[in-house]
Amino acid sequence: MSDYIIIGGDLRFIYAAARLNARGGQCGCYGFDMLHEDVQRETGVQLLAKPRRSANVILPLPMSRGCDYITAPYHAGRISLSAVADFCDEGATLYCGKACPQMQELCDKNGYRLVDYFEREELTVANAAITAEGALEIIMRENPKAVMGMRILITGYGRIAKILSRQLHSLGADVVVAARKVGDLEWAKIAGCTAVHVSDIDDTLPTIDTIVNTVPARLFDRERLSRIRGDCLLLDLASKPGVEGMELCKSPHGSVAGVKVIWALSLPGKIAPVTAGEMIADTVLNIIREGDSAGNP
Repeated sequence: MSDYIIIGGDLRFIYAAARLNARGGQCGCYGFDMLHEDVQRETGVQLLAKPRRSANVILPLPMSRGCDYITAPYHAGRISLSAVADFCDEGATLYCGKACPQMQELCDKNGYRLVDYFEREELTVANAAITAEGALEIIMRENPKAVMGMRILITGYGRIAKILSRQLHSLGADVVVAARKVGDLEWAKIAGCTAVHVSDIDDTLPTIDTIVNTVPARLFDRERLSRIRGDCLLLDLASKPGVEGMELCKSPHGSVAGVKVIWALSLPGKIAPVTAGEMIADTVLNIIREGDSAGNP
């Protein structure tokens, strides 16, 4: 029977622990002192009040927003990166999402192995599918128009954009994909979308009903925002906002230069924590089963 400790994270990681327990493991969670007791009763997961050492330590996705503290929205205090060592047996393996250099340094110093489970294809694909589903729900909820007939611009053509563009196209939307790579533009055309180079979107913006940004770069500066209609929704799915001034808003929902912007981060943990958490647990089990400390398929 394998022993695991989960440190921090959102609801996904409570359900990840429940999955590991259901698969014959023993997994406790630290950093959930503010979790609603109904969730704890539902899952039966043991919530730890103090550190306990384990050979398998699982950290959140993302592990940290600023490479200083572990992401722990249900913890009253802060969990520093250095505190992770208090949970690790000698030679422990740390599994995390989006590892940062500081965590690699801690592992090198203490002789731990570090595995980034978000580098696994099975998890990134599943995560993209759930994110696309969440984006579709927001588009339908926040627009007074039906998706059918709506003109929607998607910037970027990675996993999320590919899945979302197919879903929107199947619902009758006029989907425009803006990307930098010529190959991505050709694939977008084959998928039935209109394709434009990202540097050429300025003339397209006034015709768009909804924009979905998947690129973690500042694509929408004040000049471009001025070209967007006032009734247009701009949904930003990127970890770094692609909208100038969005990071200054007090809420992920705000108005920037007169444009309604929603900065939607970590959608899988918000809309489907059970499925997303189970996928994280299954990915960790796949890594262990394959004996792959690098986390590659």
